[in-house]
Amino acid sequence: MAYKLTINYNPAHFGILLKYLQPKTQDKILEIGCARGFYVKKMEKYTKNVIGVDIDQEAAKRAVSQKVKYGDATSLDFPGNIFNKIYSINTIEHIFDLRQFFHEITRVLEPGGIVLLIYPWEPIRGIQAIWAALINFKNPFMAQKVHLHKLNPEKIKKLIKNTPLEHIESKLIFTLGFNYVTLLAKK
Repeated sequence: MAYKLTINYNPAHFGILLKYLQPKTQDKILEIGCARGFYVKKMEKYTKNVIGVDIDQEAAKRAVSQKVKYGDATSLDFPGNIFNKIYSINTIEHIFDLRQFFHEITRVLEPGGIVLLIYPWEPIRGIQAIWAALINFKNPFMAQKVHLHKLNPEKIKKLIKNTPLEHIESKLIFTLGFNYVTLLAKK
């Protein structure tokens, strides 16, 4: 299920993208879980080779950039080794099969490429999804149906074990709630 999002763009998140990705004209960048593509639109100022995918067909239809298309993070419709940078903001906690997600980003990421993930810090799974649960289900107790995973850098390290991905850095930040930022690279 695709959920209605309450925040489409956060300037602090875009600043993090710029800091870690350092986008250049020749980069081929993928955003996974882009909603209507507000970050994609901003990233187009740095490279024309940016594309965003989202599982919400309505969001893709109402996109603010022509570089947004419908796509499933666990079955990406791209050839292998095509992107040198991938990012995802507050998406992975919604994906049921995280092993398949990491398999797919590994497949489409070229060797030496990087992945930047921003995901919520939650002492209790779903605590940062209460507002989304109210909007989508009219019930705050459905928040764990919105956030399927309680993630942290150690869980990410376990998920990427035995893959070509390696953990580079993680940190806790505050941007409209506490979030983790994790940087990975493909060997």
